[in-house]
Amino acid sequence: MLRRNFLATLAAISAMAVPVCGAVAQTSASHASSFELYIEEIYERQTGNDVGVRVSFRDALTREVSPVLRVHDGDTVTIKLVNRTRETRSFAIMSVTGTKSPPIKAGSSTTLRFTAPPTGGYIYHDPLQAKLSEVRSLFGDFVVTPRPKRD
Repeated sequence: MLRRNFLATLAAISAMAVPVCGAVAQTSASHASSFELYIEEIYERQTGNDVGVRVSFRDALTREVSPVLRVHDGDTVTIKLVNRTRETRSFAIMSVTGTKSPPIKAGSSTTLRFTAPPTGGYIYHDPLQAKLSEVRSLFGDFVVTPRPKRD
C-alpha cells in the first residue's frame, strides 16, 4: 500500500471515532446537511518571536480548523466556501464526483450542492495547493454514515 493511501485511510478511520462537532446543521425531515467553511490564513507563534502562517479550512461558526464534516448517505449536502486568503483556492472531496468547486478567487465565495456518496470516510482538500507547507493544513475529513432506521 502506498504511504499516501495508508495515511488517507488512517485519517478516514480516525475521523469516524471523533464525536460530532458543531460544523453540521442537519434537518432530518429534509435530509439535508449544510456547512460554511472559510479558507483562511492562520498566524501561529513558533519558537522565539517567529510567527508562522498556514492556510486552513475553518468552520464559520465554531472556528474549528479542518472540521470533520458528517452527513448521512443520500443527504443533500450544501457547502458554502468563502476564500479569505490572497490567492485563488478550490475545494474537492477525493473520490466523490461532483464535489470539485470552480477556482475561488481571493475575497470570493461559492456554494456546492451534491448528494452524499455511499457510507465511508473521504477527504476534502484544496486541489490547487501550490505549496508543500499548505498540504498539512488544507484538508479535512468528510464522513458519511448510514441513515438511522425508523421503527
